[in-house]
Amino acid sequence: MGRPAIHDIDTLLDAAVQLVAEHGPAGVTMSAVARAASASSGSVYHRFPDRPALQAALWTRTLTRFQAGLIAAMDTDPPRRAAIAAARHVVEWSRDHPAEARILLAGAREFGAATWPPAAVRASEQAQKRLEAALRGLGERLGDPVVREPNRLLIALVDLPYATVRRYLSAGKPIPTAAADLADRAVTALLD
Repeated sequence: MGRPAIHDIDTLLDAAVQLVAEHGPAGVTMSAVARAASASSGSVYHRFPDRPALQAALWTRTLTRFQAGLIAAMDTDPPRRAAIAAARHVVEWSRDHPAEARILLAGAREFGAATWPPAAVRASEQAQKRLEAALRGLGERLGDPVVREPNRLLIALVDLPYATVRRYLSAGKPIPTAAADLADRAVTALLD
């Protein structure tokens, strides 16, 4: 029986999150993650064969964690409250997880999406499809005119809340609690 792993995948990805917070996406390298996690390079390469695999895992884990709450919010009733809860989730999750929010704001391309392994590309595409399905479902529950203008819902639930948090995250400042109320009012205005 071998020794238990000291540096599991989550420990290494947590180190990568901190590197993004300190140095941006370019700071996530195999050697930087090893140093930040106090791990050997072999530990990193044992779990991720190369930098694109590491970057893909970081992106996918962050996106999955974020979307879990977003999609759960969209599945609540009544649908109008679900829309508001989803927009608030974007702001509140970003406030609670600023380093991870910076990953999502940077976008998959900044994390080398063009070089990801095929399985990672599929995982990212599946996450996008889950989000699109949840948005469609909420749009149908909200009814006309949202169904006729599906981009309105995407703008209300994702784009505007991200715009609200972007200025704070870009400046390295904490997101104020009142930012969730702004997202709430923006969704209400767009749905009316």
